[in-house]
Amino acid sequence: MDSTDSQETRTQILTYLKKICGGTPKGNDSLSLIGIDSVAMAELTFELEKRFAIRIDDDILDIDTVDELINYVVARQSAMTN
Repeated sequence: MDSTDSQETRTQILTYLKKICGGTPKGNDSLSLIGIDSVAMAELTFELEKRFAIRIDDDILDIDTVDELINYVVARQSAMTN
């Protein structure tokens, strides 16, 4: 995966988070601070799997920030293409 793909992934995730949270999330924002509770995380997980054709496991529950979420998805995409 090249940096253009990574940037596109970042943009898509930020756009989705903005849509569901109503604000403009920053990379170091806590997911709980922007309103991602357990129900929203379940919906987010489903959306990320569908949108990026990746498989998400329970490791996602250890993610605290927007940047960690983006890095997780990028890493999963890379794993799927290798």
